Amino acid sequence: MAWHVLIEAWMLKYGFKPIGQDWVTFLLSHGKSTILLSLYVDDGICATNDVKLYKQFLKDLSVEFELSNQGQCEWYLGVCIKQDLANKRTKLTQTQYIKDVLERFGMTGATPISTPMELNTHLTVADCPSDFKCNKEFVSKYQRIFGALMYLANLTRPDLAHSVNQCS
Repeated sequence: MAWHVLIEAWMLKYGFKPIGQDWVTFLLSHGKSTILLSLYVDDGICATNDVKLYKQFLKDLSVEFELSNQGQCEWYLGVCIKQDLANKRTKLTQTQYIKDVLERFGMTGATPISTPMELNTHLTVADCPSDFKCNKEFVSKYQRIFGALMYLANLTRPDLAHSVNQCS
């Protein structure tokens, strides 16, 4: 049986409810106490307002599944997480991911600009050079670049969303 089927069944039996349609994020509510758990393949990240409930959950989960506790979460799926618990602030950044993307696509020498796209720009298929439309290598590279940019726009760089949408 697939791993995700096993963990989903366990989560439901434990009292978690899926959030959304993709069954990636789950919520457990016990009165004022909650646990929010998000899973990706064999990785998970958890947030709670009740340490006692969280510890019991981990204990119960470890009976069925092998766990590794990495302690305070500092990285998750390419996102750097910096927590300031005293001031109740969390900062998410993808600086390293951005550097990796620039290097992967040979753009480390690109000049930064203050806005991702000129205002009121609306691109159409006609804006694409015709010789690129049939070039499978170009199309594949373009798709990889914009997949990486969509990941950024969805997680930590919403300022890129309009530009990425227009170009994809």
